[in-house]
Amino acid sequence: MKNKNTLYPLLAVALLIIATLACGSDNTGTKVDPDDSSSSSAPKVEVYKVRDVIQVGDHTIVLNSAAIKGNKLQANFTVDNKGTEDLIISSILSFEAKDSDGTKLELEIFDCGSSNLDGEVLPGDKLRGDICWSGAKSSTVKIYYKADLFGSGAVVWEVKK
Repeated sequence: MKNKNTLYPLLAVALLIIATLACGSDNTGTKVDPDDSSSSSAPKVEVYKVRDVIQVGDHTIVLNSAAIKGNKLQANFTVDNKGTEDLIISSILSFEAKDSDGTKLELEIFDCGSSNLDGEVLPGDKLRGDICWSGAKSSTVKIYYKADLFGSGAVVWEVKK
């Protein structure tokens, strides 16, 4: 009787290991030429421009203007809640900016003008405000917006000096 009680847990562990190995991904690598864009199998992300109106779920978002001055990026957005529930906008949680080499810029919370883009947007209402980042070293910066923190993908705008 004691042997059967030990056999079932061992069998369950063995099946779990086999299932993990069967479903695992390949962790080996292959050298690629960084200048060869044809070898990239990553899907292309649509990149938007200033003043494009982007529908995201039950709301739209527009990058009204953006300027890189020195190493500071200042962007002005309008969010229009077309849904039936309140919408929370957070510059800290939903937005980020990166230089052309992928370096994340630092969010400027206190040095960004008078109106920030943080708050609650009631159904049928709008919110307009600025978000600023510092540390821009290249002439092209991308801004990323994730409406759903746990969702995949992002809305991406490209800003040039």
